[in-house]
Amino acid sequence: MTLLLRAGRLAVFACLLVVAACAAPGGGTRSTVPGDANVAQLPAVPTSGCGSPAADGRQTLKFQGASWRYIVDLPPGYDKSVPTRLILAFHGRTGTAEKVRTYFDLEGSAARPAIVVYPQAQGGWGGKADRDMAYVDTLLARLKATLCVDQNQIFAAGHSMGGSFVNDLSCGRAGVFRATAVVAGGIGSVRPCQGQVAAILLHNPKDNMVPYSQGITERDKRIAQNRLAATPADASATFRCKRWGKSGIADPVVFCDLPSTFNRKRPYSHGWPDGTGPTITGFFDRVTDQRIQLTERPPAP
Repeated sequence: MTLLLRAGRLAVFACLLVVAACAAPGGGTRSTVPGDANVAQLPAVPTSGCGSPAADGRQTLKFQGASWRYIVDLPPGYDKSVPTRLILAFHGRTGTAEKVRTYFDLEGSAARPAIVVYPQAQGGWGGKADRDMAYVDTLLARLKATLCVDQNQIFAAGHSMGGSFVNDLSCGRAGVFRATAVVAGGIGSVRPCQGQVAAILLHNPKDNMVPYSQGITERDKRIAQNRLAATPADASATFRCKRWGKSGIADPVVFCDLPSTFNRKRPYSHGWPDGTGPTITGFFDRVTDQRIQLTERPPAP
């Protein structure tokens, strides 16, 4: 997948040098935006599940001899013939798929509907990173075969241990996901990183469970992975956010300082504050709309 996306971007670059639009890899066209010869927009890419009846709610998948549970939340008015955004949402160490479903708030809007899938871990995410990433591969294959997914809009989000695992996915499965979101996540275990991925990381400076410094480490890994300049710009007023990468670049990195929430009337520094979900889906919206900028990065060595 990483090679496919990279080949697609190179194809866009070649065709934009000579014409305003050309055939995209795998069929279809990439449309350019008038007045800017350096940008292109990716069309929706339907999966084989388009046209098939979709199942909502709790489901199971056999993988490596175990039954893995997950929950599918279809958006209101889901149309089995329309390729739709897919978000995988990973719970933390003490959380469950059922629990985070009640507060992640990743469903988006009527204008930007999303299928949100909440996988349930087998004893926590990332403890066996290779196994868990292989499970995500298998789960995605199932979802693409049974749901109408836009392959250009597959995202991952996670909190705490689930966020640490999304850091692994950002590194080891960059070509699979359009963007990733990590809330209070720790350092991933996967090395080296392959390809680029847009990323937003959110962390409370006072986090007393996963140190803020670990969020900074992962932020810097994404900046290096995406070959971005080291100087950031202000990105959001909701939280204190900074963006690395020029406005409109395909794979920016955004890092936000989160405030504390309150648990039993006491400050809690490792939570998922109100506004976190919309901040994440807003970022997903922007990177979906952003055109592929062809002048930001130096060529890969």
